[in-house]
Amino acid sequence: MARVLFTSSRQDGFVLPLLQLTRAMVSRGDEVWFLCGEAFRDRIEAAGARFVRLPYDGEVDPGAGSGGPEPVRGGVREMTEMLRSLFLDTVEADFRTVLELHRSLHLDLVVTEQLFIGSSAIGLLPRAERPAILTLGLVPLPFFSPDVAPFGTGITPMDGPLNVLRNRAMQAVVDTFALADIRRAFTTTIERLTGVHPGGRLFDLGLSTDVWAQVSVPQFEYPRRRIPEQVRYVGPLPAPSAFPLPDWWDYRERRRIVHVTQGTYANQDPTALIVPTIRGLAEEDVLVVATTGGPSPATVAQAYGGPLPENVRVERFMPYDHLLRAAHVMVTNGGFGAVHHALRHGLPLVVAGTTEDKLEVNARVRFSGAGVDLREQRPSPDAVRAAVLHVLDDRAQFRRAAARLARAIADTDAIASLLAIADELIAATPTRSS
Repeated sequence: MARVLFTSSRQDGFVLPLLQLTRAMVSRGDEVWFLCGEAFRDRIEAAGARFVRLPYDGEVDPGAGSGGPEPVRGGVREMTEMLRSLFLDTVEADFRTVLELHRSLHLDLVVTEQLFIGSSAIGLLPRAERPAILTLGLVPLPFFSPDVAPFGTGITPMDGPLNVLRNRAMQAVVDTFALADIRRAFTTTIERLTGVHPGGRLFDLGLSTDVWAQVSVPQFEYPRRRIPEQVRYVGPLPAPSAFPLPDWWDYRERRRIVHVTQGTYANQDPTALIVPTIRGLAEEDVLVVATTGGPSPATVAQAYGGPLPENVRVERFMPYDHLLRAAHVMVTNGGFGAVHHALRHGLPLVVAGTTEDKLEVNARVRFSGAGVDLREQRPSPDAVRAAVLHVLDDRAQFRRAAARLARAIADTDAIASLLAIADELIAATPTRSS
């Protein structure tokens, strides 16, 4: 029996995937603690873990929104500000809290998501002084490579030798200007905490962990001549299936189903994507199934400004094993998990999102050929309608690409792979192997 700590920032998109592995580790008899915000206590304890509250919890939740229109942000500059405001400000508290828990609980393993920087920094300490660190990569690979453009630009690889030249030039500009200040701040803080000068670029700090388990398949990523040795692909996690089917669900439905979602993070303002999809497809012979990812379905009708069209259904959540198997296209702002849930079912996509990591996720959808990238944060109803009809009318092209990714995903078992990696790391813990 191992002693395991999970750590996560206070966002559904990170906590919920970690809870899947939490349940698996609890069910096999491991002792599990979970460091997070109070808002997640009930779900953490329901998974069988012991809840540990973040020391700064009670401050504004970084996943909370005002309910009004969200500002259009994107690119490297936004990524920099997000890192500074949400993660650099908490890295010291996170680092010290995890170390204190390790000293009191004698942990074998810490499992974290990639943006809980305090746990990543612990990986820089001598192995005998710390637990093993396993990171779940829940965003596209962010690490530097001359084969890809800097993370946050959303620029796809190009053919030929100019690709490397372009990428190196762009990376030099990013390092010198856009990320220079935040990189210095991170370096100073991490070196003060660990006594180790972190090498590489800003996003390479994630490679200080023992294993970076990328929750995807190589076929969805850009080709790289060299993958960091810490990176292992484990495949996407399965979609939650505990949600009930609504009363209106009918397997005899003959209209093509278009599923639209804004995920579990940027979902407070349905006018960004859900409402434009509803307006654009109101007169089409399709069934639009929208999920809010948490907010009340009434917020969609309110944002729409009146009764919803007859061909629209809105729920907080749906069981994806039913919905995505029956759907013909998914419209999404590009959440990493949602895109992979669609691709597991060979479902082509229409993506529209430029914030957080969505610019990078959607660029990979475009690069893989599995869907249409509108390259906008707030597309018009006409733009969504045209993209959806293009995917539906030319299904073979997008279906073939999505099916290719579905076959790759079918050969993976993320939970089994993650448990095997955890066992490998735990077995190598100095106190256990001595």
